[in-house]
Amino acid sequence: MIGALFGVFAAFSWGGGDFLGGLASRRLPTFLVVATSQAAALALLVPVALLAGGVPPSGSALLTTALAGIVGGTGVLSLYHGFAHGRISIVASIAGTLAALIPVGVSIAQGEVPSLLRLFGFMLAIVAIIIVSTSSVEHAVAGEAGAHADASSGAASGGGAVYGVTAGICFAGFSLIFAGVQAQLEETAAIGLPTIAWLLTILRIASVSALTLVFITARLVGRRPPGDEPIRAGAIPTGLLPRLRLLVLLAAAGTGDTMGNLFFFLSSGESGVAVAAVFTSIAPITTVIFAAFLLGERVSARQGLGIALAGVATLAIALGGEA
Repeated sequence: MIGALFGVFAAFSWGGGDFLGGLASRRLPTFLVVATSQAAALALLVPVALLAGGVPPSGSALLTTALAGIVGGTGVLSLYHGFAHGRISIVASIAGTLAALIPVGVSIAQGEVPSLLRLFGFMLAIVAIIIVSTSSVEHAVAGEAGAHADASSGAASGGGAVYGVTAGICFAGFSLIFAGVQAQLEETAAIGLPTIAWLLTILRIASVSALTLVFITARLVGRRPPGDEPIRAGAIPTGLLPRLRLLVLLAAAGTGDTMGNLFFFLSSGESGVAVAAVFTSIAPITTVIFAAFLLGERVSARQGLGIALAGVATLAIALGGEA
């Protein structure tokens, strides 16, 4: 029971964090949002890891964890950029479905014989992605009459489907890479809270370091890194309280992502990865719900069908095991 509860907490932490990050990216450049939110999470994680005790992983486990952090950070950057310039419902649905679909495809390629339920989910996911990514998008964008104050810029074609695909591939890569880290650590000792705290810290150190390196390198060659658009006039509020609210929004986005990782580790430790995946697979659905109720994002009947099929496919993939 506690494992399932941790899984639900992970889903809402990821879904809520992604929504807040996407919301901030509609006000500020995506690159700035990701770098600031992840740096804020890192500032919280370092003292927690030090107080938790233990020692950080070393050798190949350390390098693999860092790689997972870079891949995951790239996925977050793509996701937020899609949210800023496309439709949250489309980007989140595609990213979440691919994040569940790709690891299953890898396991099948490695010789696993999937159950009929998982195979059904695999095929349904492909259909859902095609439907969602090819649906027409008609909605008021920023600057148009009737648009929400935090409406999408509408600059991304197809509702930002390509960013959802990129994010989904990165998130799947993160899962596959980090599964290897867990396997390495479990061979030597049980993974307790101190180890989890250090893993989360290393993930953030790697992602923040990579973002910083990309930014400095791009500026040195006279270019802007991906997602580093000019800050529009009025995007940063002038009053102290509004600025504090903006900082809280950025910190909450990074904290939501980190707490999602924490609850997922706890859930998988209590009930196994399969059970944890069932409950965390609803994360994109929570993001879509937030967007619908708080931003008034509406979906067409075709998009709604695709999103619903994506949700069913993700659950079928998570619930299905080997034959």
